Amino acid sequence: MTRRIARYLSLAALPAFAFGAAAQDAPTFYQDALPVFQKNCVACHQPDGPSVGGIYAPMSLMDYEAAKLWAPLIRNALETGYMPPWGAHERHRGEFKGERYIDKAEKDLLIAWVDGGALEGDSAKAANAEGLVASSVGTTLPESGWWIGDPDLVVAFDEPVYVPDEVEDWQPTVQMHYEEGAHQEPQWISMAELRPGGPWVHHIVSSHMGVGVPGRGPFTYPEGWGVLLAEDPFITVNMHYHKDPVAGSAVYDDTQAAFKFYEEGDVIDHVVETNLLPHRNWTIPAGADNYEVNNTFEIEEDIYLLSMGPHMHYRGKAMRYELEYPDGEMETLLWVPNYDFNWQFLYEYEEPRLIPAGSTLHMSWWFNNSETNRYNPDPTADVVYGPATTDEMANARIYYAPVKQRGIVVGRDLPQDVLETARATEQRRREQTELIDPSSDDFSWLTEDEAR
Repeated sequence: MTRRIARYLSLAALPAFAFGAAAQDAPTFYQDALPVFQKNCVACHQPDGPSVGGIYAPMSLMDYEAAKLWAPLIRNALETGYMPPWGAHERHRGEFKGERYIDKAEKDLLIAWVDGGALEGDSAKAANAEGLVASSVGTTLPESGWWIGDPDLVVAFDEPVYVPDEVEDWQPTVQMHYEEGAHQEPQWISMAELRPGGPWVHHIVSSHMGVGVPGRGPFTYPEGWGVLLAEDPFITVNMHYHKDPVAGSAVYDDTQAAFKFYEEGDVIDHVVETNLLPHRNWTIPAGADNYEVNNTFEIEEDIYLLSMGPHMHYRGKAMRYELEYPDGEMETLLWVPNYDFNWQFLYEYEEPRLIPAGSTLHMSWWFNNSETNRYNPDPTADVVYGPATTDEMANARIYYAPVKQRGIVVGRDLPQDVLETARATEQRRREQTELIDPSSDDFSWLTEDEAR
């Protein structure tokens, strides 16, 4: 493979007319491009590929005809760095689970394949195509229809939520229910998966299942890490719908979610906590192309940092997490130089990071509110923190747990503090959450909001 890549790199430097004479030496799909696609792309780009936070790959790169048709766009996506999507700087290679870096030699080979005419080659020479796909984690949807496998509990709306024509941006909170008798005792969550009803689902913030945003798949905790789902849970999701408010755009949303629980006898050492770490009270001036916002968060006890999830909207440009240790030493934990609202990843460490008490987390966000940002809804308007897609946010969610191991054995008596915390959280949700009635057809609030 290395020799072939070297040869194709030299071919990539040739002018286009040279490929007529060198066609016999150009890379082919089956022998050269397909193995690279399988290594880097087919986790999403496959027949009936996965929904990644509501995003579906538009074609299968396991199919020659589809790959050839999309070849010019594949070249552009590789050259611009749009694909494979990841966001985290190259300096972080090897730090986070599920990273999506592509080696330069592999990228150049694919570009050479496109420039060489996107030749098919001999399918009989495909380099163990089936084996490569089978060895890729999460590339084949299980028979259950859920990427986490056979769920222990599935929750859903009582009936689909109606999103009428008039809605452009709407954020209702809806309760999800489970079959009677399906969940009677507290359970420790090991995996959770959100299944958006369609592309109009902008994001989902759930009470127990993590956050569903474009580009983010199932939520899986490391072994021994978990969240307690108390008995009789008030499982809610804050849905954020966004679409064009035109005639015929109305939809019914049937978003669902699923859990897998730890089994009896498993040990929970770390009870996961989360903090959104939002920063508000700023205004991005109209036309500003590199507006910076900064915030800090004090670490009061020794913790293990599990993951980080930057969040901005359409004007988001870049985001950085830095850690200042108690002795003043600084370290960059995460640098996302090209933030993309359409791919909001949760960056989970391969091994949770120890953060000592007395450290300070420094967070920086950059925004492009100018006309050079093609996604900017209105470069002539000042922008403040707000919930609508056309507003902006500066959030720096983290998932973490205290360092001290709890040694909680699943199936035995729960520590009182853990159970009381889970129950208190449920009670706060019951007191603070305003639910919509999915069966209601009263949308007078649409015109009432306009009147105000």
